[in-house]
Amino acid sequence: MSEDITTSGAEPWPSELRVQNNGLLLKVTFDDGVFGTISSERLRGASPSADKTRVPHPGGREVAIVAIEQIGNYAVQIGFDDGHNTGIYTWKLLRSLATH
Repeated sequence: MSEDITTSGAEPWPSELRVQNNGLLLKVTFDDGVFGTISSERLRGASPSADKTRVPHPGGREVAIVAIEQIGNYAVQIGFDDGHNTGIYTWKLLRSLATH
């Protein structure tokens, strides 16, 4: 899954979002050349949603990314296979998660 994002403004914007490793990683590349990968578990744990309820997978399997939808020009909404899909991840949050 890959999505091109239009860049604008002074802050770096993602130029590519790519789900890898069967939904267990999100690679984020910014227009200033900075890139990083974020595990699906880290993304799920960092969800800015008020509803962070976790439904454990049988056998302890990691949660996987199943959908990404761009929200305006400032964020994406990420859906996970545990049913959570209400977190909106801003470009600033994704950059922080990808680089720290």
